[in-house]
Amino acid sequence: MQTTQSVEEPTDSSETAAPSTLAELQLSTPNPSYSAQEAVPLELKIQNGKFELLVPFSNVAAQTAFIGLTVENANGDVIKPKRTIKRENTLKNLFHNGKNVRCILGFEMKADAIQVVSLEDMQQHYQLPPGKYTVAVNIELEVYRESLPDQHPQVIELEREIQNIKNSKDARFTPEVKKEAIGDTQEQIKYIQEKYKDKLQGIYLPIKSRRGKTLLSSNTISLTLK
Repeated sequence: MQTTQSVEEPTDSSETAAPSTLAELQLSTPNPSYSAQEAVPLELKIQNGKFELLVPFSNVAAQTAFIGLTVENANGDVIKPKRTIKRENTLKNLFHNGKNVRCILGFEMKADAIQVVSLEDMQQHYQLPPGKYTVAVNIELEVYRESLPDQHPQVIELEREIQNIKNSKDARFTPEVKKEAIGDTQEQIKYIQEKYKDKLQGIYLPIKSRRGKTLLSSNTISLTLK
């Protein structure tokens, strides 16, 4: 099992380096050889270290973990994919502490946890003639400081409404009226949160809370196409 880690320098004064010891990647395939017509499945095990990590969902819990897949032929030439693995748009605006917060869909990796991601058929992405190949995966893993629970769109609008009430200079909005209006709106928020609690189980990572990123590299496997 191999892993190389190169922590990116912070892009601004608020960003620090990611922890020096993060996850290890173990790449595997069920068989050492396949026919040209067979599917070539890949499995990537991500073994977390001693830190609990907040990382993008696309890095560790979806097929997009294979974006950094590298395939080389027997001559050491890197094979370009015929169809790239596209990164999904997981950005979302949430509302927190009276402000809009730009976030990315996140994933919480517990210490020592193992996350498994699969690619059903490598040959859907690479045009590979018969021959011998080596395959490895690199992941540029971003690490974040904090997370926010997902919010239903109606909750976001109601949170903004509460902020507007607080900031209102309208003389009709006395402290008592504001308090009552905010209380009623908060009750609506609780109702919506309860109604949709089973559909909003993910977490989001505020873009500005990024600590840094590190490059993780898997072991290299060999396979033959006949």
